[in-house]
Amino acid sequence: MMAAATLITLLLSVLFLTVLGGGLFPSTVGIVAVITGAMSCLVIAMSARRNATSSRGPLPGLEIILSLLLLFILLTALPLPPVLDPLAGSLRHEQNQAVVTAIHEASRHGTPPLMEDPWFCLSRNRAGTLRFFLLLAAAISAGMLTSSLQGPWRIGYLSFLALTGAVVGTMGYLSQWVIPQGDTIWWFIPIPHAPTSSVGCFLNRNHFGGFVAMLCPIAIALTSYALFKRRWISGIFYLALTGVMAATVFMSLSRGAMIGLCAGLAVTTLIIAFRQSIRRGLLLLVLMGVGCGALVAISPAVRERLSGIQNPTQLDSAKSRLNEWRESLRVWPYYPVIGAGANALRMVYPQYRQTSVSARMTHAENEYIQLITECGLIGVTLAGTLLWAMYRRIRQANEPLPPVIITAVSGAMTVIAIHCLFDFPAHLPLYALVLGSLAGLLLTQPPATTRSTRWLALSPGMVAVIGTALIALFHPTDVRNMDDQQYLYKAKYRELNRALIWAPTSPAWLFLGRAMLREGAIVGNGGLCAEGENFISRAAALDPQNYGLWYEVGKTRLALKDTDRANEAFRRAHALRSWITPPPNPRKTLP
Repeated sequence: MMAAATLITLLLSVLFLTVLGGGLFPSTVGIVAVITGAMSCLVIAMSARRNATSSRGPLPGLEIILSLLLLFILLTALPLPPVLDPLAGSLRHEQNQAVVTAIHEASRHGTPPLMEDPWFCLSRNRAGTLRFFLLLAAAISAGMLTSSLQGPWRIGYLSFLALTGAVVGTMGYLSQWVIPQGDTIWWFIPIPHAPTSSVGCFLNRNHFGGFVAMLCPIAIALTSYALFKRRWISGIFYLALTGVMAATVFMSLSRGAMIGLCAGLAVTTLIIAFRQSIRRGLLLLVLMGVGCGALVAISPAVRERLSGIQNPTQLDSAKSRLNEWRESLRVWPYYPVIGAGANALRMVYPQYRQTSVSARMTHAENEYIQLITECGLIGVTLAGTLLWAMYRRIRQANEPLPPVIITAVSGAMTVIAIHCLFDFPAHLPLYALVLGSLAGLLLTQPPATTRSTRWLALSPGMVAVIGTALIALFHPTDVRNMDDQQYLYKAKYRELNRALIWAPTSPAWLFLGRAMLREGAIVGNGGLCAEGENFISRAAALDPQNYGLWYEVGKTRLALKDTDRANEAFRRAHALRSWITPPPNPRKTLP
């Protein structure tokens, strides 16, 4: 009964996130984190009670590392008392004090004052870090659940994932080529307009293609398993699922997903050939090669996308990726130990970037670079220790894993490892949940023979549940809104002040400045207009390569009759874009 309940929890969690936008909304991720975390605690507690002995057993090292990882992310988002603010480091302290001083000065001219000394956190984006905690909690809890399943139940879960991948792939193909979704997910969930078109339950084709590509090796591994068992109909069914997923990955036109898919299928079929059956492995390899070749031959769009791979350095997307990697790596020396905070790269990189592209980067487009930038040396050390603990747990397993599990997960992990080089899939809740569950399939339950080791074994699920509950209790809407520019664009003073406290280098500086200028012009408050100019200038100082922002600073100063400083701002804008020239006359003069 417990195994069935565990599997049902996993299936419903994946379906829940799939149907509701792939985890686009923090509330859905939080629900999944609580359910899977609580279920993992229940499963491990019952297993520990059933298998307990009086002898002292080994500590569950893997579970300890997972708990430390969750606690590390949560603690970086924990508000610290003002007395501890200097201990956050000189850079963070300076950023925090700039916020306090600016809000205090603006309050003298009519904006809401701070009711008390604000509490800042170590992360430079508290809302984004809390969202990442929810995602990580759900992924870790899913892995704990799959590690508790026995062989047949694990294979059943793989079958579900293969079917899910084919369905998501088919629906995504329809949304991309037949019935466009517009500004929606699944044609019925409205989303803000984005520069890329949504595909299926994802915001762009790269995320969609990468997710389906991750699940494709599972289907080919199940095909081999069915043929080994002489279940011919099942073998044909899984082979058809493989074909559907491979076709939709290629038709997604995502180069990264195509490369990852080919590598994953190659690894999967080679494992089958060398560890199970040479004939079966080579047969599947040939079928995959012929199928992929046929897709390329019959689709001009696919051929056009693949043609650029022959000379990747000339691709605009490759140049953009390399630039984003360089810009992201420049952040790390300023936040070397604990990083800038999970999901905080978007808030800090503009200060250090050397290019003046107009698009605002939200991720490094490379999970490995983003890890060291946002989590620093501590995060990298925890991640490396986690991999080592997983390896130890696999080696210490009492029973060998079924070959189909090893084959399927190895192929999927190959896709993930390559996809993470070109995108940020681990930051997508649905992707992360499935990734965590796949990793758990390689593991066994933790050793829990004494009371102390039982609590340690339960700790990841407990931290996940308690942390998620605290977030839901104190910050149910702030987690979604405090770093959302579309929300901040319409927000009022108090919300914008709060956004600055949650992210001291965020664009809230700009939105607050604009709000002060508007109100100051309406009521004739020159002091408020001057404070608005100070906030906009601070926004430009935090993004010195933003030519549009310097031009706005220049117009604001010109309207305030501060000609010398206005010309200085226009010179900054002109240095970044030579076609920018000062306006002939200001349209209006502010008080």
